[in-house]
Amino acid sequence: MNKLTRRDAIKTAGAIAGGTVLGTVTGCERSQPDSTSMSGAASRGGAKSFANEDYVWLSANASLPLFVAHDHPALRLAGQELGVKVTIAGPNTVDVPGLVAAIEQTTVRRPAGMMVVGWDPSALVPPINQAMDAGIPVVCVDADVPASKRLAFIGTDWFDLGVRQAEAMLKALAGRKGKVALLGLIDQVIDQQAFSGFRSVAEKAGLTCLEPQHDKGNQAEAARVAAAILQAHPDLAGMAGFDSESGPGFGQAIKEAGKAGKIVTTCVEAEEQHLRLVKEGVISAAVGQKRELFTYMGAKALFELNHSKLRFTSDDKKAGVAPVPINYNTGTYTVTKENVDLFSKG
Repeated sequence: MNKLTRRDAIKTAGAIAGGTVLGTVTGCERSQPDSTSMSGAASRGGAKSFANEDYVWLSANASLPLFVAHDHPALRLAGQELGVKVTIAGPNTVDVPGLVAAIEQTTVRRPAGMMVVGWDPSALVPPINQAMDAGIPVVCVDADVPASKRLAFIGTDWFDLGVRQAEAMLKALAGRKGKVALLGLIDQVIDQQAFSGFRSVAEKAGLTCLEPQHDKGNQAEAARVAAAILQAHPDLAGMAGFDSESGPGFGQAIKEAGKAGKIVTTCVEAEEQHLRLVKEGVISAAVGQKRELFTYMGAKALFELNHSKLRFTSDDKKAGVAPVPINYNTGTYTVTKENVDLFSKG
């Protein structure tokens, strides 16, 4: 059975109802009826204490292993550095109505700020706007809700991610030309942006990009789709994947076809399963997202929105001018066989 990823779960958001709210995550957190809280240092170097300020991270499927491994620890670190309390809230299933309810409940208790993972760019507009209208600063992290009143988005630029994959593929191809297959969630905006970024570099360099194929964000499906592509295009030069399961899926198909090292491959994400395939020479390059920055910078942006001494007008709030960037591109990193040991935990 394949593990559920955030990207896969977004596809079925709203289809699953119910679920419970995240409980205690680890160590210093204390459990609340609808959230998990973590207190940072009481003060910084004897300066004014902000220990009573609560900054809340809200997401559906809030206990997803990907979040627990990357986002939650970064949130704790930001809380410790700022000397504030940070809270994790939201349902532990893919329950968008539950996330809407969690945002509304959090708004009632008026925290110092909220960062919301934008699981649904439509359904989350009203509760985010409600929080903003109540005077609570809100930023979106990881996935955006651009139609809302949120003050900033902090996450990956997916067009640029596509560019980085294409650059890595061209380097690995070392002048070879040919056809390249693209896999991903073809109806997702971020994947479409990545496809465009990839094509903008690859096609200019003389590669022929095949029509993107839908792998449903599922490793088994990615393996099936990749196997069909390999059979239909025995002269394939490369393959690029744009959801977290694409790389492991087509890696399996390439190994089974005995074509490891013969086809240049690139993918998004650099979790342990991706890194193992890089070490084996099955994946040529994995482009990782700086997930930790999503929540780390999110907490710091919210803190600045409350405490920045920068002034642009006589009344910035009334003028609608915020002392933080509107869009934070958190960037990516590229893992190859040459540097994989720096990223691997095993």
